[in-house]
Amino acid sequence: MIIYNCDQLVYFENAPKRAVTVNQSATELLLALGLTDRMVGTAYLDASIRPDLQADYRKVPVLAAKAPGKESLLAEEPDFVYATFGGMFSDASLGTRTFLEQLDIATYVSPVFCNGKKEPLTLELLLSEILEIGEIFQVSDRSQALTADIRQRITNTSTRLAKISEPVRVFLFDMDDRTPYTAGALGPQQLLLSLAGAENIFADIQGRMAGVSWEAVLERDPEVILLVDSVWSSAEHKRELLRTNPALRTIRAVQEDRLITLDFPDTMPGVRFGVAVEKLAQQLYPEYFVTKEPVR
Repeated sequence: MIIYNCDQLVYFENAPKRAVTVNQSATELLLALGLTDRMVGTAYLDASIRPDLQADYRKVPVLAAKAPGKESLLAEEPDFVYATFGGMFSDASLGTRTFLEQLDIATYVSPVFCNGKKEPLTLELLLSEILEIGEIFQVSDRSQALTADIRQRITNTSTRLAKISEPVRVFLFDMDDRTPYTAGALGPQQLLLSLAGAENIFADIQGRMAGVSWEAVLERDPEVILLVDSVWSSAEHKRELLRTNPALRTIRAVQEDRLITLDFPDTMPGVRFGVAVEKLAQQLYPEYFVTKEPVR
């Protein structure tokens, strides 16, 4: 099997037997596909592993809190290294993809985060990663079932929100590093917001993510602020900042206490995406979901 992944040809004579995953979305996808017995290492969590996957996750060795170095990676004798972000493959970390290829180690980067992409992310591209990983591991029946579930959840959500006349204006607050970091027009966060019936107040930024000024946030005055919860930037920290800063307290969403939360992995491509669309839509438009139990 030969695939073209982020400007690189990758060859597979057989399905991988000794996989290492770096970044939570990659890890949870292999776990959800029932491939725990083919995982020899994992690294770099953003938040807690999805509850139904935690038992299997505990069976996989954790090589590093963040990205493992080349020595610790190669000690596991992997035949496949899968990272959500291409930046993991560098001399300072896992080693470059070319370096690993020379050692007969196949590599894979999420197509969502290939360098140079200048167009908005589509659901088809997001789901193509799940399907391609299923083909690589020869478990296409499982990957097709996962993508079918994601599609159905999104369809159900769209049906519920069909009568919305005007989308809620949302500011996605990813992290605060002197200036807030938010979603632009091209990444999975924008796709998530749009499918959940929201208008991203910074959708005019032609990038996946960007730093913006608090002055710009105040000027655009969002109706809702989505706080992204991660190990490096907790939702609680961001909520405290918004409620205690005199200027930020004037934002409509803060005044009306419309501060909602998703975990960072919910905003990434992968197996959480369908449920994440449901969860976000339920928080934005609870009146449309009163007949169903909350999504867990």
